[in-house]
Amino acid sequence: MAFLKKFLNGGDLKPNNRVYQVENGIPKVPSDNYGIPKTSALHEITVTDENGESKLEFSTKKNGALGSDDDSTGTLAKGDGEKFEGFGWITGVFMRCVLCIFGATLFLRMSWIAGQGGILLGLCVILLSCLVVIITAVSMSAIATNGEVKNGGLYYLVSRSLGPEYGGAIGLIFYLANTVNASMNCVGLAEAIVDILNGYDIKLVDGGTNDIRIYGLAICLALQMIIFIGTEFENKTQILLMVSIVVSIISHFIGTLLPLSPDQINAGITGFSWKVFTMNMMPDFREGITFVTIFGVYFPAMTGIMGGANMSGDLKDPSKSIPKGTMWAIAATTVTYSWCMLVTAGTTVRDASGTGPPQFDNVTHDFIEPACRATESCKYGLANDYQVMKVQGAWPPLIIVGIFATTLSSASGCLIGAPRVFQALCADKLFPFIEFFAKGHGKSNDPFRGYFLTFFLAAAIICIGNLNAIAEMITNFFLAAFAITNFACFDATLSRAPGFRPGFKYYDKWLSLFGAFLCVGLMFVISWITSLVTLIIFGVLFLYIKHNKSHINWGSSTEANRYRKALNGLVKVTRQADHVKNYRPQLLVLTGNPSARHALVDFANSITKGENLLLCGHVIPCMTSVTTTTCIKKLAYRFTDWMYENKIKGFYGAVGNPSLRVGVQTLLQTVGLGKMQPNIITLGYKKRWVEDALNDIDVYRDYTGVIFDAFEADMAVCVIRNGNDGFDHSALSTTEMDSLSSTLLDLFSDKNSMLSDDLSRGVVPRLSRPRASGALRRMSNPSMMRLNTLSIPKSPSGRSVSEECSSSPTGKQETHSKPLNIYRAKFKGGFVDVWWLFDDGGLILLLAYLLTHRHTFLEDCKLRFFAIIDESEDPERKKEKVEKSLKKFRINYSEVIVIVNEGKDIYEETSEEFNEILEELNRPDRKPLISEDILAETKSETQAFLKLREHLLQYSMMSNFVIMTLPVAAQKIILSPLYMLWLELLTKDMPPTLFVRGNQASVITYYS
Repeated sequence: MAFLKKFLNGGDLKPNNRVYQVENGIPKVPSDNYGIPKTSALHEITVTDENGESKLEFSTKKNGALGSDDDSTGTLAKGDGEKFEGFGWITGVFMRCVLCIFGATLFLRMSWIAGQGGILLGLCVILLSCLVVIITAVSMSAIATNGEVKNGGLYYLVSRSLGPEYGGAIGLIFYLANTVNASMNCVGLAEAIVDILNGYDIKLVDGGTNDIRIYGLAICLALQMIIFIGTEFENKTQILLMVSIVVSIISHFIGTLLPLSPDQINAGITGFSWKVFTMNMMPDFREGITFVTIFGVYFPAMTGIMGGANMSGDLKDPSKSIPKGTMWAIAATTVTYSWCMLVTAGTTVRDASGTGPPQFDNVTHDFIEPACRATESCKYGLANDYQVMKVQGAWPPLIIVGIFATTLSSASGCLIGAPRVFQALCADKLFPFIEFFAKGHGKSNDPFRGYFLTFFLAAAIICIGNLNAIAEMITNFFLAAFAITNFACFDATLSRAPGFRPGFKYYDKWLSLFGAFLCVGLMFVISWITSLVTLIIFGVLFLYIKHNKSHINWGSSTEANRYRKALNGLVKVTRQADHVKNYRPQLLVLTGNPSARHALVDFANSITKGENLLLCGHVIPCMTSVTTTTCIKKLAYRFTDWMYENKIKGFYGAVGNPSLRVGVQTLLQTVGLGKMQPNIITLGYKKRWVEDALNDIDVYRDYTGVIFDAFEADMAVCVIRNGNDGFDHSALSTTEMDSLSSTLLDLFSDKNSMLSDDLSRGVVPRLSRPRASGALRRMSNPSMMRLNTLSIPKSPSGRSVSEECSSSPTGKQETHSKPLNIYRAKFKGGFVDVWWLFDDGGLILLLAYLLTHRHTFLEDCKLRFFAIIDESEDPERKKEKVEKSLKKFRINYSEVIVIVNEGKDIYEETSEEFNEILEELNRPDRKPLISEDILAETKSETQAFLKLREHLLQYSMMSNFVIMTLPVAAQKIILSPLYMLWLELLTKDMPPTLFVRGNQASVITYYS
């Protein structure tokens, strides 16, 4: 709470300070619209978790001070006012882990392991299992002490460390493993009951598997009924079970010291004998039994180390209780298991007939195997009888009580822990259709619904009726869970995130990594088929969460590692010298409001494809201030989310400045980092340039000045004109985005700026554009026309969007619907025409290749290249030269067309179009915008562009897309309306056209 106080007020939090509840568990002081903090009256503070749910409330009524740090009782305040005393490390972790570890294996399989594997391999199995669980416990302790641990046990630890992908996948597997473990212990107890009753010739059905199934189901049902009473009642029964187990173990040891009865002697029990001990030292595997088999049978017992972690939500201090209780539980149970195996191995022979005492040679004192050994029909001895410890006990009923206690405690621990893990998993909503099981009941938030599900799953597994088969089945699941736990600790340490500061210091990242590899190796040694199935299940769950819940952020090591790798990679890339083969187009696209110019963003994304840098630049019309910075950050968050939702891999950057040109200059100076800086600036074509030039020439020069500044900054320039539709996609903006933009516009005072309309609506008024005249249409070569098909979405009226665009009687186009975004569709066939007019480093070739490569709207189109020469040049030689260059550059093309300027006069209609716009700009009632001196100086260039327009109309008017070299001129020409007049003539009535101009640096090479 001390941190909370300082975070809020920089000192003590006083009563009546009002604090709002916000996302991600971070309290926030309320503020006005400009981000200035203010205070109001409220007597309590609510802190939320990462799911936005109220968990803890601190009130001024508690000891008269808000947020008292006194929590020595471990009391958790719940929303309903009830309080629950959390468990300490002994009752909550140590006893629960011990009882989960002491399962059916202790009294029913340790003697069998000694008989099959011998003392040496038996100890190897125990020590190997101990090594695995100790390493895992160390890793788990490190994670558990790195902050507050909530309900969910292993799932919570892994998911908050590695992220939802790992946590969700392994959490579901761990839940199933615990459920199956509960079934195994129920079957173990049922097996013991059937063996005891068979001694009295009592059978329910067949005295075998069917009886085991019936008793197992009855035991599972009885345990579930006890659990429904509540964890506090169940915890009291755990104490009774612990006492029973301790008494049973003591009874067994005392029994080995007492004189032997005839029944014990006939069962192969000899009492403590060094000869028997050494005879049982080496393995003696029977048919089908191997080291892997006995490891698979024993290891599930040690998986109970998670018993305490599964109850993390009910502990007073999980970060202290889990490490301490788990380590002591591992030590105590490992010693006990080893002791029981050594005692049975030193007092019992492997095989006995049951009809006579074990026979030893009088001279060598070697054990003489009974006749039943040859036929493998012996029913007694370490290798054959699961009830050796019961027979050895001082009073057999006490051993039976121990069998009941160990199996019931382990089964109940799993039946309690598994639903809680599943409840936490459901609460995080990582998988569909399971939120129903997230609801808890009572002050302990007991998962009653999960109890029902777990019971039915456990009952289904119990029907297998074979303890060994069930044990081997779940071993891989637990090893997978342990492997992920170890990897979580390693990954969190490797990320070097400042937030990973575990209180448990006795861990090492390389030890955790070794533990992860050890678990995976054991998985495949035990059963490579089961391991593959486990990995496939894990992979499917992992990929599902990764693709459907990637927005979840729990501050995991995955994010930390991603940041570290990105930073290291950027530093390394920045230090490398540039090379033409490693050139990548890195675009700064002046989108303004990206959601309003969706088509422009989609076009740029067709070039970058998530493999090259894409920056959406936005100049917001306001003076720089603290308020502006705050609002720009809010806008950046929204547009970043918008780009993600639209599957656009790029970044958004904004600056505040009343001038577009100055704002873009700021962007050019600030955006990017290291080598990740834009090298191409991309603009949408300015449709209302005539209007702006007439109304305010400075506004016009702001736009063309951006092009000049880009050339001066040694950047390549692209200008894209979207045919007759423009880039007005404001209809695609969401209501929320429009509301945000409107709010920001109110904060930005300069509403008369040329960009204010873009900020509020993201649109510009549409201007009419005359169609090509009939004569120019007839100029088009019919042989060059192609029927191109495009999947056009229908409007609500049932007609395509293009059909709803009509012309008014005045010839002006009227649009009744949002413009068509062709960059999200895909052309089927057709051509992309590249007018390669000047060699500027090959950028136009590279962009043509990228736009027609896979996963773009033009990938099914064919490339045609055009070149223009004078009459003095040889067209065939020029064509051969272009084709040779394209082949060397490995650019696929369908045709190269060389056009010869034959000196013919320009069509009258072409000149009329030029003069019509020129007259509009140079009105007689005002100062001309294009002086006679500039017109005379650029007469030859103007004539060339007029002739080029005629070629474009003839060859490319029916193409899908046109790529053309961008004209370059002196500063006074670029800032003059004459420059935009040239571009207007080259693009009017044409398909979408991209102007490209490189900075003379080579971006493509012949060489490999």
